Amino acid sequence: MAPLVVTVTKELVAPVMLVTNGQKTIAVTNAELLRSWEAQQLSIVTKLDGSELVPIATWGMGRYSGVGLVELASPLSTGPEVAPVQIAAICATVDTRGAPAALVTITQNNGKLERQVIPVHVDTVDSGGGMSDDVITRLATPIDPAHGDVVVDGAILFAWFPPDPALGRKSEVLAVAMAYPYRMKTFQPRAHPAIAELVGLDDLGRALISAKPAPRPELPEVIGEILESKADVAAPVLDGLDEYRQKRERKP
Repeated sequence: MAPLVVTVTKELVAPVMLVTNGQKTIAVTNAELLRSWEAQQLSIVTKLDGSELVPIATWGMGRYSGVGLVELASPLSTGPEVAPVQIAAICATVDTRGAPAALVTITQNNGKLERQVIPVHVDTVDSGGGMSDDVITRLATPIDPAHGDVVVDGAILFAWFPPDPALGRKSEVLAVAMAYPYRMKTFQPRAHPAIAELVGLDDLGRALISAKPAPRPELPEVIGEILESKADVAAPVLDGLDEYRQKRERKP
């Protein structure tokens, strides 16, 4: 996770998750946080003291999940404070399968940028009375009620999955979803209120297309009909008995 800031003032605009696939790196956050800004006004901080910035070229809204996809204007130099995750670390579904999970975000206190981790419970709520995913709401509730006031807009939910011997997988940490503030407060699956509604990262996988592979050689175009060989044309059509007789005659 890295801060997206106003280049001139270093004001925090949004937390972003940097993701790479091959030679391409993009950032993802809540598109609503970007609406008031032109891309040329913003940069991604690669050192939390604000000393190193990477300008962004453009940003757009995802087609399916509505997340904001941010294109970088120059290559990203990774360091000990900020580094992108690989596309393989993005979970395909918004399902922690009961694994420990936490929201990771960026906060700004007295001008200082800080990364904050908020352990949460993740609950699934049927908000429409049916079985369709269109009416399923996934909520994140902080394990510590003291985190109830933390701004989680654009935060990313990470889950610590245990080993799965059946699938041959080792333990892994995956990015599962992005957080929106849960303002409706309609459901409260835990003793204290949920702070975030979770949305999947579907658009991220579609946007992160790696460098095009080398083109496959094209087959030469064949014009006209494919003719049989002379041997095939000259050979008489034999029934099974004649073929058997010829085979016997060839034997010494």
